[in-house]
Amino acid sequence: MSLPQKVPNLRVVDRQCHPSRFISTTKRQTKGGVQDFGDRCRRRWRLFSGTVLFSFLIMGGYVLWHPEMYEGYFRLLMAPVSEPQTPPMSPPRQGIMGALPADRLPPPSPTPFPQTDVGSQIVVLESDKVLAPIAQKLQQQYPHLTTRVLAEHLEIRPVVSSATGQAPTETKVLEVAYRDRQPEIVTAVLKAVAEAFVDYSQRDRQEQLNRTLTQLDKDIKQHLAELEQLQGQLQASQTQGTSLQPSEQLRFLTEQYRQIYSLRQAARLKAVEAYGRFQGLQEHLKMTPTEALAAANLSTSPAYQQQLARIQELDQEIAKNLAIFREGTPILQALEAQRRVLLEQLQAIARQVIGEQYPVNNPTALGFQGTVSQTLISNYITAWIEYENQRRYDAELAAPQAAIAQQLQQLSSQLPAIERLQNQIRRANLSLEMLNQAQQAVQLQLAQSNFAWQVLTDVENPAVQPTFPRLLLLTLGAIASLLLGVFAVYLADAADHTFVSPAQVEATLGLPLLGNIPKATPQINLRLERVVKGNAGLWQVTQVLPTVGEGMKFQESFHHLLANLQAVGLGQSLAIISALPTDGRTTVALHLSLAAASTGQRVLLIDGDLRQPKIHRYLGLSNEQGLADWLIQRRHWQSVAQTQRGLAILTAGELRQQPLRLLSRDTLKQFMAHLKNYFDLVIVDTPPLANFADAKRWAALVEQTLVVVNLRASRQSVGLALADYSLGSISPLGVVVNLA
Repeated sequence: MSLPQKVPNLRVVDRQCHPSRFISTTKRQTKGGVQDFGDRCRRRWRLFSGTVLFSFLIMGGYVLWHPEMYEGYFRLLMAPVSEPQTPPMSPPRQGIMGALPADRLPPPSPTPFPQTDVGSQIVVLESDKVLAPIAQKLQQQYPHLTTRVLAEHLEIRPVVSSATGQAPTETKVLEVAYRDRQPEIVTAVLKAVAEAFVDYSQRDRQEQLNRTLTQLDKDIKQHLAELEQLQGQLQASQTQGTSLQPSEQLRFLTEQYRQIYSLRQAARLKAVEAYGRFQGLQEHLKMTPTEALAAANLSTSPAYQQQLARIQELDQEIAKNLAIFREGTPILQALEAQRRVLLEQLQAIARQVIGEQYPVNNPTALGFQGTVSQTLISNYITAWIEYENQRRYDAELAAPQAAIAQQLQQLSSQLPAIERLQNQIRRANLSLEMLNQAQQAVQLQLAQSNFAWQVLTDVENPAVQPTFPRLLLLTLGAIASLLLGVFAVYLADAADHTFVSPAQVEATLGLPLLGNIPKATPQINLRLERVVKGNAGLWQVTQVLPTVGEGMKFQESFHHLLANLQAVGLGQSLAIISALPTDGRTTVALHLSLAAASTGQRVLLIDGDLRQPKIHRYLGLSNEQGLADWLIQRRHWQSVAQTQRGLAILTAGELRQQPLRLLSRDTLKQFMAHLKNYFDLVIVDTPPLANFADAKRWAALVEQTLVVVNLRASRQSVGLALADYSLGSISPLGVVVNLA
């Protein structure tokens, strides 16, 4: 095949892909639970089948190797069948001091007949005292049946009818079951146990009733002594000299305290009101209460008022003479002397009227009061007297109030103790009544004929059956084995960090699944190749790709991939990228190029992995001249390109410079744009994303990219590499899953 010439009219390709153009293979639905479970089991069928088979062999071997266990039982009636009766409440055994309050105690039972304590009876029957004689009797024929073996294999349980809704503690029927690996031993043990239990009911019944009666007598005497003690304490705690009950006395004292408190409050309010008026008049009159009383007495004394009138007349005479004469004249001196005599007489009269009860400093000045002042003085004295009376009345009520408060405090502290004593006395009377009823019931049972327990089933030929049939155990083992297999499959999937299905790859990466590459039949095709290193020539053995006709299913998968790419809008240049070195990029790039070339398209395959080129090895071509040589020497590209099977190939060439430096040149970008004039499709094989940045350079030089993922690749590694690639890069067209 000759290299294509320049195409003057380029073909326009619509690379915008509408979702409605996706083919049905890219429309994946999430699998349901059943389908997902089936996929898991098909994918790990070896683990599932091995786990199921191994676990079933272990369980089945255990079931078949161990002897089968047999069980038989009989039923025992402990009391005669009668109408249901309410059991009497047993009296408290710790004495009546610590019993519950009387309002929480149930009323005494109307029936005096005690019921059977099923739980205690079962404990007695399973004790060594009852089982030891049975074991001694059986050891004559079966020496291994010790008391311990008998207790371990014997089970006693109450029989409850679901129709009556009876509680297990109310039943009168017991079911006695025994298990052993030999059916004849089960029959012998059940027969011996039935005889022993019936004998126990006849022999020990009388002794049990006697012990019960003795205990009841003891409890009655104890309760009588405690009742007498409580009554004495109650009498001692009540207040002497009163016939009232503590609660009534408390109400009476409380009412008295409230009345005295109300009287004191009224007296205090009146005292406050009087004191307010007293203070207002005192500020106006500028007198003390003693001076006010003295002024009031002087204003009512006739002698004092007459003497006061004489002084006032003399003062008027002195005033007239002062207008005529100068001070110190004989007339004025005589008048002043006369006034001093009158004042001395006035003071003598004031002392005589006031006396020593109201000592004042200037009694003469107090007598010079007008009518208004006398009224104010009268109101002032009235307010002061009212204040003193109310204050004295409040002080007199304080003593009885304190005494009543002290009595209330004492009574309040004694009242709980008195109420507790009264409650204990009521409980004691109730307990004594119940004990007397129980004593009468036991005495009645002693007088009557004893009831022997009855065996309700045939102990001579009991129904002895396997506890768990082997077929049932094997069925359960098979189910458990299947569950273990399912658990192993899910556990293996949880521990597996690789992709398990193409659908998981599509869901994880968020890219449409464009194709699956099946595993090809491995064939070894070797070729001797000459490698030029400078001026020296070296030879190496390389692997050559099998012929195109080999593996039709493998080749057909690339035709499907090409059709899917064209359906989603394949452009003129496509870079094949992957996260890891072993994902199969080179295989996809080579066979996709061959599939496109087989349809008549002009296709160029470029080996863009300048570090580890492989295209020339797979096709058996020389790698002496290639892309790296063209980038350095700038020769015409047709001089370094090669053809094979209708496909133009541009190998990597000899690497003489740093790859990123070569790929970063603008010449390569222009070269890729120039190739569109000659080829319908340019496919580039790139290095892995996880190791080198070369693939990012190629992604910027082509129109589209295609991701290749190996199904056994690590999800985390692929995710990290593609996440780093997605920064600033175009979105890939889709993903191809390599199933190899």
